[in-house]
Amino acid sequence: MFSKAMQFFKMNFLTEIISLLFLVTSCQPRQDKDFSIPRKESVSESELIEVKYAKGFTIRQYPAYKILEVHDPWQGAKGISFSYILAPDFKALPDSLLRQHILVRTPVDRIICTSTTHIAFLESLQKTGSIVGISGTGLISNQQVREKLEDGLIADIGYERSMNLESLVLLKPDLIMMYGIESEVTAYIKKISDLGIPVIMNGDYLEQTPLGKFEWIKFVASFYNLENEASIIFDSITIQYNLLKQKIEFTSNRPTVMTGMPWKDVWYISAGNTVLSNFIKDAGGQYLWEDLVSSVATPMDIENVFNKAGKADYWINSGIAESLSDIQETDERFRYFSPVIRRKVYNNNARLNPDGGNDFWESGVTQPHVVLKDLINIFHPGLISDSSLVFYKKLN
Repeated sequence: MFSKAMQFFKMNFLTEIISLLFLVTSCQPRQDKDFSIPRKESVSESELIEVKYAKGFTIRQYPAYKILEVHDPWQGAKGISFSYILAPDFKALPDSLLRQHILVRTPVDRIICTSTTHIAFLESLQKTGSIVGISGTGLISNQQVREKLEDGLIADIGYERSMNLESLVLLKPDLIMMYGIESEVTAYIKKISDLGIPVIMNGDYLEQTPLGKFEWIKFVASFYNLENEASIIFDSITIQYNLLKQKIEFTSNRPTVMTGMPWKDVWYISAGNTVLSNFIKDAGGQYLWEDLVSSVATPMDIENVFNKAGKADYWINSGIAESLSDIQETDERFRYFSPVIRRKVYNNNARLNPDGGNDFWESGVTQPHVVLKDLINIFHPGLISDSSLVFYKKLN
């Protein structure tokens, strides 16, 4: 089982790591469109929809339409923005808007998703029935979507270079929601746009806080005219998240926490300004690399990680390991790590689908309060009456 899982992990993890090592310093979106917000509209004619935590998008509501703007939607992007006009009817819009922006008629009925987080947002909004195409069938945990894939009601469109453009056209989507690891995604945006399909960039994975990432539900909801519903969902979960966070505010004990696993003698360290590090902080832990600031995973020599993390109190998110033996098979020296000796290793892979896809990266995005509860129960056992774990499990 572990060898099979390791093959799955290597295929996906290597792709992610290669992409993460690209630090994009500058790039430009398509030159045949002006993606800036039109300046002739006065602020008094519009309302800026409240976005409390997310940094990657804004929504401005006008009487007959709304404008969504996405900022720097891939790693290393600087000063890049994409803007979209959403309206039920384009006839009432001035020609200047029609020429300058990507247009999407709302509410949408048919959508293609390229990330499991997109599926999670749609599940929360009860709109998974609008999905007609996806990327990465093996990664998806949503049972309804998996069944429709098996029945041929949802198509697998493939990934970027292997994306089936003919299938895209036949599916007749109202839009395709994409994400980009680096600027190369602009080439795929142009190819798909030339087919007459609106391409919407979603940069949720670049947010630095759990609630900031979850707040992209408002972005997704805007294409369905479900902004009010999204705000209710977001506010409810935010309250639960902050109530849990308050439980550890006066706790003096802050156990040290290490994360991850090495890959071919290199340990790619998550920075201290990420969703993961903020989860650890909010759960009352001290992330060992909390002072590291970076927009990408930082490669480190295993020896340096051993010296810094060998005496950590807890080890979480340990790759695809199912047991302490799996960890020791990776490197014999791990048997001397304090978390391994004290059996304080917890992995976020308690909910795997039959193909090895991890629901932590799907519905965990829309349930940050549940993830936080798991981590509080790990770092501060007994503090919460409900001690059950959902996304995490203890390795034995």
